[in-house]
Amino acid sequence: MDKTTPPLFTAPVFLGTGFLLVGVAIIEKALNIVGMSLPVVTVFPRQLLDWALVLMILEIAITLRQIAYRLDSGRGLGQVDVDPRAN
Repeated sequence: MDKTTPPLFTAPVFLGTGFLLVGVAIIEKALNIVGMSLPVVTVFPRQLLDWALVLMILEIAITLRQIAYRLDSGRGLGQVDVDPRAN
């Protein structure tokens, strides 16, 4: 049974959120240097950077898995085999 794989839509969400967290962490650190803070951020900038790193690594892993899956099961134009044991 052949089935086409849907496109991956997590890249804009995870990468966008990761870069947003990096930006907030940089702004928060810069404000901390001058003795101020963002009122909506209740965590340390280091934690924001850790969360951003986790999101980006997760997105890289998902993307690499999808690339490997498409390369291994390239049965035609957008067609993939559902059974991983079929060659």
